[in-house]
Amino acid sequence: MTLLPDLALRPLLVRLAGCGLLLALGAGAVSSSLDASSAIETARDRLDRARERAARPESVPPLVAANGDALLAAFRARLDALAADRAVVIDAATLDPDPARPDLPRLRGMLRGTAEGLHGLVHALETGAPLVALEEADLGIERPADAEIGRPTLMRLTLVARGVVAPPAPSPRRTP
Repeated sequence: MTLLPDLALRPLLVRLAGCGLLLALGAGAVSSSLDASSAIETARDRLDRARERAARPESVPPLVAANGDALLAAFRARLDALAADRAVVIDAATLDPDPARPDLPRLRGMLRGTAEGLHGLVHALETGAPLVALEEADLGIERPADAEIGRPTLMRLTLVARGVVAPPAPSPRRTP
């Protein structure tokens, strides 16, 4: 008599095992679907960040040189190039080392010119490549305008900027 109840329970056990197997397969499919959904969201986030980076304006590199002399020469060349297109004269360009920050020395420029010429030069320094970050600018009148002979006001500009001294990267060693 004990065999009869076991035989009666077998179809029920087979059905329960089948249901358990179907539930396990369904849970696996749901889990895979959730994983795929998470992977899609991650990919969308990466794509959005890449689009934001691509939409940003290209950054302008700063004025960089390997040493102070090269930095001063690059600063002077930048001033000369910008002054050539404007009514501006460069009186001096100097380098003032900063002991607190030796990799960011101060560059000082003394210029004379019209208000429009000096304004255009400062704007180009701060926005064009290579970028020169101005810390101070002192503007004064060198010579007033003379309406009788048509001479414009001559302005004097002293500016202080920072340059970047980046030592050259070490060369890779060759092994014999």
